[in-house]
Amino acid sequence: MDNRSHLREMPYHTLAHWLPIIDCNIKFYGAHSQQVPHGWGMPEETHPGFEIILIIQGTQESVIHGYTYTVDEGSILLIPPGFKHTNACISAEGMTYFSAHFNVDDPVFTLKLMSQRSRIYAAGTGDNMKIRAVLESWMSMINMAEAYSSTDKLLMQARMFELFALLSQVAENAPESTIPVDAAHAPAPTAMHYAGAIAEAIKQAFHAQLRSRDSNVSSIKVEQVIASFGISPGYGLQVFRKVFGHSPRAYLSSLKLQEAKMLIEQPDLSLGEIAIKLGYTHLSHFSRQFKRWTGQSPLLYRNQHAENSRNPVAQRSEENPER
Repeated sequence: MDNRSHLREMPYHTLAHWLPIIDCNIKFYGAHSQQVPHGWGMPEETHPGFEIILIIQGTQESVIHGYTYTVDEGSILLIPPGFKHTNACISAEGMTYFSAHFNVDDPVFTLKLMSQRSRIYAAGTGDNMKIRAVLESWMSMINMAEAYSSTDKLLMQARMFELFALLSQVAENAPESTIPVDAAHAPAPTAMHYAGAIAEAIKQAFHAQLRSRDSNVSSIKVEQVIASFGISPGYGLQVFRKVFGHSPRAYLSSLKLQEAKMLIEQPDLSLGEIAIKLGYTHLSHFSRQFKRWTGQSPLLYRNQHAENSRNPVAQRSEENPER
């Protein structure tokens, strides 16, 4: 039994005092700082995760779902996943910004931030100053000359969780968004409720399958999960995609992929054992699916992870964050 499954199955002692189990996957897509001239701009795009932008100097104009907003010097803009947007420098002297992309598979947290729509944290406010301190700590870690060590990456993750806590607190204290969004694009509260419930149910079902000795993750039926809430599969699929920007099956696949990576990185587990644990009857089936996800076979991924652990410089050479 691998350590993650063992921890999930630890019994509760009636006289003990417990902190809650935290089991979520985070993704830091990278961050960068850049100085750009007047007229610079990015074409319309969307991202699978959140984008947070600090305007260090100058002024940015952002168009989000057809609405135009001015992000002044010192202000911070948060753009949720799936929101179409463009960003451009409108200050004559140019602009310097810092941008980071991140995501976490905690549906409650994600929906709490998405209920705010896009949000500007104005320069000089208390919320801005707290969030800016975290972003500046990331900026101070940008290293142009050497590889990032394991300690560096753990510190980056620590800052990420600090940012999550700040954003969550701000969302709780300010239920109304500071940026109005076209109702045709903004998910309705009912849609967000069902989407969050479906995501949480899929996640719980996935973890339940991992705990089972007869694990068969592929047996999770998205349509049955949706129907358990008394809504039609078609409506459930529609609201899930509108809120999260991808389908429930894609969400389940992301859970399986993250679990697969963690298991593959444990050298004591054979690939065959991992395939069975994730619900694949044959290693070849798991290998094909993993290669569709990552472009690599499980064995190549394991070997590269082991090599990067021994030689972090090789890993750094492959990292090139883009906005």
